[in-house]
Amino acid sequence: MCIKTPEKEITTNNKPSYTIIYYAVGGETLDEAIEISLMDIERRGVGENVKVAGCVKWTKGYTSDFSNGKGEVKRFLLDSNNPHIEMQTVGGNDYPMYDPENIAEFISWSKEVAPADNYILVLAGHGNGWHPGVGIESTRGILRDTDLNRYITLEELCSGIELSQTSFRMIHLMSCLMNNIEYLTPLSQYSDYILGSCHISVMLCTELAHLARSLSGIKNNSDKALIGALEDLLHNIVVDIESQGLTGDTLDYSITECAKINRLNRAIGDLSTALVEIYESDDYQTIEYLERELADSYYFIESYLNSAEVTDMDYLRMAFTYDIVDIAQRVARAIPEKIFADISNKIEQRAKAARIANYTTQLSGVNDVYYGITLTNSTQWSDREYEKAGYEEALFNQITHWSEFLKRNNIILKH
Repeated sequence: MCIKTPEKEITTNNKPSYTIIYYAVGGETLDEAIEISLMDIERRGVGENVKVAGCVKWTKGYTSDFSNGKGEVKRFLLDSNNPHIEMQTVGGNDYPMYDPENIAEFISWSKEVAPADNYILVLAGHGNGWHPGVGIESTRGILRDTDLNRYITLEELCSGIELSQTSFRMIHLMSCLMNNIEYLTPLSQYSDYILGSCHISVMLCTELAHLARSLSGIKNNSDKALIGALEDLLHNIVVDIESQGLTGDTLDYSITECAKINRLNRAIGDLSTALVEIYESDDYQTIEYLERELADSYYFIESYLNSAEVTDMDYLRMAFTYDIVDIAQRVARAIPEKIFADISNKIEQRAKAARIANYTTQLSGVNDVYYGITLTNSTQWSDREYEKAGYEEALFNQITHWSEFLKRNNIILKH
């Protein structure tokens, strides 16, 4: 693969430059979707101030112009000097995309061949939120490698970013069930903004080109200019959802300002502390009211439970992710004490403040969704080995001590 040497000047026509670092893993229908996405952005072009450095692992058996069917890992650079995608093989089917050193090396390579004022990380593939995944090597993660039956775990992803010593203007989690607070908390250390979905998401195959176009219109390096571009990106995603006839599906997208995540977490920590006090009081009637109410909490997988997609992918059923604002509101209804009303209001206000833009369609039982959070009971906590999986060591839990509530309750949950 011949990549032309980048110009020394990073900015173009006084515009800030952006490099989109695209890290993708195929599987099931995603190989074709990833290829269509790449063909789409190649056809539309990226603009003078935007570059795309990509790394894709194709599934073994998938054959196309980009993949020879061997399940190899390939890289490419797309910019105004290299307007056509030429794939360069860098690894075979056993190449571990989950290895933090490989993640870091690719990010560093991207910065070397496509230096820019700003970097955007796009992670495309199957996602599954945070769950311990008993019986699968490492499933509490993102970008499922179906050939190796392996995800990139949250810890591996953060370690790879840390090793690369890179700060991102935005991380786009182009995967299912990623807009949960357990994920956003550590990732917010490395990015200014995060775009993700709480529900199962669809790959429209136009997101990457829309992102490049939105970034190409930014005239200065201010947060206001970037936010405007991200809002434009979300608008175009919504237009494509409508044009592709997907408004009948339950979907959501949110853009989060990472600096506001910890403030939300402090309110969740207040809720956790207050709930533990209820359980330690042995007020069985109040606990009964509480658990009856929480049993109907908004579950992000519920609308898909009988769909072919989830039936064929049982690993999605193991993501016990519920909406944190709905949980807090239900607690306040079950326990009519001022402390819970105040905490519920605080969580909702801070969740709203953290979002700079959002979109939802076909929600059932709630008017809005905010952020996913693990909701499980004491039996499942033990049976599914949450402690062994490291939930208590997760940064989110270190801040909120949410596990103390999970280990005590006996809610009969929808999952």
